[in-house]
Amino acid sequence: MKKMIAVLAVLCAALIAKANDSSIGVEAGYNNHYVVNGVSRSGGTPFVGVNAIKSLKYADVYAGGVLLPTGDQDQSHWTLGAGKSFGLTEKFSLRTTADVTRHQAGGFGIPNSTEFGAKVALNNPYVTPYVRGAFDIDLNQQGVFVGLSRTQNLFYGVTVTPAAEYGYVNDYKSLSFKGTVARPFTFAWGTLTPFAEVGWFDNDFNAAKYNWANREFSGTVVYSGGLKLTF
Repeated sequence: MKKMIAVLAVLCAALIAKANDSSIGVEAGYNNHYVVNGVSRSGGTPFVGVNAIKSLKYADVYAGGVLLPTGDQDQSHWTLGAGKSFGLTEKFSLRTTADVTRHQAGGFGIPNSTEFGAKVALNNPYVTPYVRGAFDIDLNQQGVFVGLSRTQNLFYGVTVTPAAEYGYVNDYKSLSFKGTVARPFTFAWGTLTPFAEVGWFDNDFNAAKYNWANREFSGTVVYSGGLKLTF
């Protein structure tokens, strides 16, 4: 309950600060696994999230949180970061981001931890490659992830985004392929987007040896779906 109140407080603060160069998003849905850096941090749970982005002169700043409710002991993940795009050509730009995330495990039996991350992506209309680093100072896990993604417009405003990622971390390796289908509906007060995502995940994580994830993925199907409101 306390973390739900915190989510609402973040949203209220974002609403107060809302300006022309900012956006706010709220989402809710269900996932059968909540994945962090290629490993599962929870089994099937509903989720609710909020995020806010503000464009400043030299960078974009963003903050957000995702809550996985389990009664009085909720798992949550809170991120604060900044990013900037650098134009290279008419169609290509370099996007850099850096952030810090606090993972609160709640009643899932996983230690709380703080993770620092950085990402560089080559944005373009074709296929966007990226490389990102993750360093969890409490779990002593650091790794590098490389991936590809592309958003394709289909019919009647539907978009599909296939993505692939490979990660090499201290104590495991991970591989995933996933696809997201979404259909935004624009209204005078904002944009409402139903979405669904299905992926295939594999890793060699030893759940019996390490207590900061709840299972190994072995060709596991991971899915989520819900609604997102942006205004």
